[in-house]
Amino acid sequence: MDGMNVIHLFMLLFSLGGLFVSWYINHKKENKEKLVCIVGKDCDIVVHSKWSSTFGISNEVFGMLYYALAAVASALLLLHIDVLVGISVKLVFMVLAGLSAAFSAFLIYIQGAVLREWCEYCLVSAGMSILIFIFHFL
Repeated sequence: MDGMNVIHLFMLLFSLGGLFVSWYINHKKENKEKLVCIVGKDCDIVVHSKWSSTFGISNEVFGMLYYALAAVASALLLLHIDVLVGISVKLVFMVLAGLSAAFSAFLIYIQGAVLREWCEYCLVSAGMSILIFIFHFL
């Protein structure tokens, strides 16, 4: 397996991991179950804050959508399919990954500076998003 395939494989694994974490947070919220966190005192403070949705849609739903698209894009790149219906998969993926990484960094700032509370699931998801973006430059 060449270097680019390894990178795309890691991006696929991070995408699937992010999809699972986003789904898990969403599942807990929809079922009104408490998220048990080790790092923070109360993850629910973060996932139920006013910052937990954007344009009226929960951030987990955006996360699931992004990670599903990232998984598809990673799989396509792993299969050496870079152009789909005349559009560069790598370019679109890089733009989406950049937006997701920037939004993740913003949400990390919100947790630390505004809410002063941490959600480890949110941090893991943000970390995966940022790593996916970084992997575009390797």
